[in-house]
Amino acid sequence: MKVTFDKQKLLSALIPAAGISQTKNTLVSVDGLLFECPPNKKYGDYDLDNPNLCRISAFDLEKGLRSTIECNVYEEGLFVINTQKILQIVRALPDGDVTLEIDQNGRVKITGGYSQFEIGATPGEDFPTMPMFIGENIYKIPQFKIRSLISETVFAVAQNDQRAAFNGALFKIKGGELTVVGCDGNRLAASKCSIADTNPEVGDAEMVIPGKFLTELMKLLRDTEDELTMIIGRKHIIFNVDGIYFFTRMLDTDYINYEKLLPTSYMTEAYMSRSELLGAVERASIVTEDKLGGSGRAYVKLEFANNSITMSSVSSGGSVYEKVMAAMDGADITIGFNCRYLLEALKACPSDCDRIRIRLNSPLMGVIIEPAEGPTFINAHPDPSVFGERALDVAERPTTVDPDSDTNVFMYFVMPIRMNK
Repeated sequence: MKVTFDKQKLLSALIPAAGISQTKNTLVSVDGLLFECPPNKKYGDYDLDNPNLCRISAFDLEKGLRSTIECNVYEEGLFVINTQKILQIVRALPDGDVTLEIDQNGRVKITGGYSQFEIGATPGEDFPTMPMFIGENIYKIPQFKIRSLISETVFAVAQNDQRAAFNGALFKIKGGELTVVGCDGNRLAASKCSIADTNPEVGDAEMVIPGKFLTELMKLLRDTEDELTMIIGRKHIIFNVDGIYFFTRMLDTDYINYEKLLPTSYMTEAYMSRSELLGAVERASIVTEDKLGGSGRAYVKLEFANNSITMSSVSSGGSVYEKVMAAMDGADITIGFNCRYLLEALKACPSDCDRIRIRLNSPLMGVIIEPAEGPTFINAHPDPSVFGERALDVAERPTTVDPDSDTNVFMYFVMPIRMNK
C-alpha cells in the first residue's frame, strides 16, 4: 500500500479515532486503526464514489468510529496500524504531505518533509467485524441540541456501578421531544428538547447509552445548527457527525422509572440567583473537599429561612460560612448535601439560566433544582399543611417544550445526607 495524505486532514481523522482505540488489549488488531485505501465494500458502504479515499476505523468491540478522508492512493491496501504510534509520529511531522508505504512484510514507512519513520502493521483482515450502519429509526437533530442535552446530564451517570442502567443515560424520544436522563443513585439529571418531525413514519424510541461513549461523543459535537444523524439499530446506536460515524453497543437493560422518584408536592420553595449560589457552593467546597487528617469529605449544611440560604461546613481543615439571599415561601428547613453533588448540578445548568427554583420537603428527601420560569418536568403542588388555602392558587406550569424554542428544559434531583446531631 502506498498513499499520501495532507497532514492536517490525517490528524483530523486520527485524533477522534485514538479516543476509541484501546492502548492495552489482548487483541493486537483492536489496539490499532484499520486503514482501507480505498474503502472496501466488504467492510461497509461509503458515501463518495472516489478511488482517492482512505477510510480509517477504530473499534474496541463495544464502541467504534469510522471516518473517510481524501488522499492520493498509488497502491491499494488494507492494514491495521498501532494507534498511539501513528498518532505520535504524524503529530511530530512537519506540515504538508505525509506518505505511508507498507510492504508485503508489514513494514510501514512514514515520511514527511525530510523525516522518516518505520513501524509495523498487521493485515487488515484481522480487524474485528464492525456492525452495519443501518437501523429502522433515523432522526436528524441539530448538533447544539444533542451537545447541550449531554453536557447537562452526563455528569450524573455512574462510571462503574454494579447496576448496569446507572452506567448509561436514558435517551427517550416521544411526542416530538428528546429526553436525556442520567442517574447514579445519589442524584438525577434530566434535560429535554423539541426535535423536528422530519420522518413522520418513524415511531418513538427508548435506549440506554453508555456514559463513557457520550463523553467521547461530546468531543465531536459543535455548537452549531448543523444536523447530525442518529440511527438506532437492533443493538447499536450510530451518530453521523460531519461525515464521521461514531457508534456504540446500547446497554441491554431497563432504565429506572425516574418520574416516580420526583416528589409531587413540596413544603418549601426558594428562588435565587444561580451564579450567587454557585459561587457560595464553590467556596464551601474548599473546606468540604479537605482530606487532611483522614476526614474525607464533609457535608455542607444549608438552612432555608428568613428569605436567605445560610450555608456552613466544618472539617478538620477549617470551616466556612456563606449566605445567599432568596425569595422563599413555605416552611423553614435545614438540610445537608454532599457538596460535590450540589456543585456539579449547579455547574451543569445552562449558562443563560441565572434564576433557579429549589423545591424541598424534608431533610431526608431529595430536592428539585430547575429553572425559575418556563416549562417543568413535573408539576409539584404546595403542601396544604404548610401553605393552607394559598396552595389552591398556584398555577401549573407547562410540561412540554415549545417547538419553536432552542432552549432545553432541565431538572436536577439531588439526595441529601443525614447530618450529625
